Amino acid sequence: MTDNERPPIQLELPLPFPELSGDMPLLPARMINEYQYCPRLAYLEWVQGEWAASADTVEGDHAHRRVDKPSKSFPEADELDDTEKLHGRSITLSSNRLGLIAKLDLIEAEDGVVTPIDYKRGKRPHVARGAYDPERVQLCVQAMVLREHGYVCEEGALYYVQSRERVRVVFDDELQQLTANAINGLRLIAAGGHIPDPLRDSPKCSGCSLVGICLPDEVNYLRHADLEPRPLAVMRDEALPVYVQAYKAKIGKKGEELEISIDDEKVQTARLVDVSQVVVMGNVYITTPCLQDLMKREIPVSWQAAFPGLPPGPH
Repeated sequence: MTDNERPPIQLELPLPFPELSGDMPLLPARMINEYQYCPRLAYLEWVQGEWAASADTVEGDHAHRRVDKPSKSFPEADELDDTEKLHGRSITLSSNRLGLIAKLDLIEAEDGVVTPIDYKRGKRPHVARGAYDPERVQLCVQAMVLREHGYVCEEGALYYVQSRERVRVVFDDELQQLTANAINGLRLIAAGGHIPDPLRDSPKCSGCSLVGICLPDEVNYLRHADLEPRPLAVMRDEALPVYVQAYKAKIGKKGEELEISIDDEKVQTARLVDVSQVVVMGNVYITTPCLQDLMKREIPVSWQAAFPGLPPGPH
């Protein structure tokens, strides 16, 4: 075959994401992490708005307590001093052109180059690249947004709180392609409106906080998979309801406790962590800060009428 007979070479050009307009949401870096971990999990959280706390998520929040306190404003890219070493904590950056938003736990700047540091709970995993792909992808999204704002960013790091170790992450072509695939994949399933299939017999499911909502084994079993559902371990809940029926009693909050008083004299307390619901009977007052905190913790509050002629129960 001569050169004239050979078919023309088809070049592949990446299709840029159209700049956001209207009410199109920015994709958070954390959700792209979730998609790389499990597309079904990302769909449940991002599209359906499902969420459930677990011991792991609470531990993760605790690990971030220091870096979640924003520091002073971090200089713009063209204001960086090459001779100065800077740190910035809890900085949120976004890009309408990329359609991405990221909250950066820590940014270090030295010699005009910035390095994003992402905090993770637990110990450093002993795997080939020093960290799992979802965490590496999340860090790469942060780098993309930093570069979009004009910063020079060549690598980042994952800091594991329990083992106090840093893992260096280089933003090479392979990681950037993996990240682009995750971003496009999440956009695709969100636009399609069809929930992805659950993972099959995956060790990821047992540690997922949404396993009781996703029900991967049950869904696969109903689809005639040759897989028996694994038993779910239900946590023991020892919280109890608090009943308050004393005339003109007041329910307030002090620290992590409910404080019940009559005529400004404290008569009883209950730890909020031990309260499953609050039942108010009759003329009882709940302070606004206390009610707000109960709602924030998703502790139900019910009022029971206590008027003559009315049967007992909620009204």
